[in-house]
Amino acid sequence: MSRLGALATDAGVADARADGRRASGVMEREGGGRPVVTGLVYPGLPQNPVDGRTADRIVPRVARLPRLAPTPGRPLRLRGALVEVVNRGVLVERDPATGGSRGVPMGDAAIGGDPAAGFHARYRPRNGGVRPRDNERLAGAGNEQALEGARFGEVNAYYHADRTLAYANGLLAELGAALLPHLRIVVESHPCSRLPGHGQGDCDRRGRKPVTSSGGHYRRPDTRNRDPRFDHDWAGMNPTGEVHLGPGNGPILDAGGAPLLVDGAPYNRKPSHNAGIIIHEVGHHIVSHVADFRCNRDRPPDQTSHRKIHLDEGFCDYWAATILGTPAIYAWHRAGEPLAARGNRDLSGPRTTADFVQGGDPHENGNIWASALWDLRSALGASRRADLLAMQMLVLCGRIGPDNPARDRAIRARKVRRKDEFREGLALLLAADDLLSGGAHRALIREVFAARGIDLETPDRAFGQRPGRHGPPGG
Repeated sequence: MSRLGALATDAGVADARADGRRASGVMEREGGGRPVVTGLVYPGLPQNPVDGRTADRIVPRVARLPRLAPTPGRPLRLRGALVEVVNRGVLVERDPATGGSRGVPMGDAAIGGDPAAGFHARYRPRNGGVRPRDNERLAGAGNEQALEGARFGEVNAYYHADRTLAYANGLLAELGAALLPHLRIVVESHPCSRLPGHGQGDCDRRGRKPVTSSGGHYRRPDTRNRDPRFDHDWAGMNPTGEVHLGPGNGPILDAGGAPLLVDGAPYNRKPSHNAGIIIHEVGHHIVSHVADFRCNRDRPPDQTSHRKIHLDEGFCDYWAATILGTPAIYAWHRAGEPLAARGNRDLSGPRTTADFVQGGDPHENGNIWASALWDLRSALGASRRADLLAMQMLVLCGRIGPDNPARDRAIRARKVRRKDEFREGLALLLAADDLLSGGAHRALIREVFAARGIDLETPDRAFGQRPGRHGPPGG
């Protein structure tokens, strides 16, 4: 095996070759037949907010990785009952045939350990690793840092996705609704390698030129429409949904535009290291299968719509705030940014329907909805009751199909009516309260949402003072 192959197998952990026979023999202390595994993660938002140029309190912690499902005879991987994580990242090696550099796959993380000492995936964050283009320039000299930073992202993504889906399934079970299907998370996606081989040309094409992805998005198979912004292997995609998290394409900046320093060095803006991004994108899996804003249940399974409306983006920000326990869902990746800044998604910010932009970014418009939900959660004592109410609203939303008798035409329209405006969302939320508490919170709900400019009468077209360009379809 080449040194690079060994590096990809070991990823800096000497005992990562633990085989499946040993893995499958380890039992959780509480039973269930699954191995006890721990990993290094960022359990929440490490420092909130980060105001200075140094952020040395951003340190990982050891956490348990539950619900992993071993496969007999194979190494234990980050595949569990609710979610699996795979790695599409690229490393750089010398091509013996040409003498130049080529891209090769990172491969998926293996979990090290044994029955006596326990199993673990304790990779270091390494300041988000090395950006693919920098590693190409270094002819692979940054492989070790790039790989371990990616491995930490794999573990961090599993941890936050698993706990988000487990909480959502708990709410759905309490409501007697169907549980969520399995999710796949792809880290290091769209690396935009400029070298021949793995990852070449797989780029984020939303801007003027192709770049390495620094964000995340959620997709389900759509073989009918080509996505002009990203390349996707629709045939090989998990049929019930995937979250794609990029390798990162630049340093995290503070409010003054200077690189945020962690342990004295800049930190690559890697989405798999950011709990807020991970949970937001997992939120799309929840919303897609429960609320079904795009009426995908009425489409062929390989022709789903992955456009996101503002209510969708708003719910995803709400789930991120709920799981993290803070409205500042991006904290250190938005270091010191004012609450009133246009791109700030802090749910305690001042945004109301007066800030709604017609045809604008659904993330920004959706922040109005997310903030109103967070205000309601706070008014209800930050309790599970608010989360049940939000989930019940999504369940009710999912029961509404296209209202156009020409069914095929309706589900292909840019919008599906009756569940795509703030007033309709509020009506469904009140209906959810009727079901759960006999309308006990009706007056409070209307008061809280009115403070953000949302009522039962005003259509979305009446909101906002300034027209905007058509925003991105959502992540």
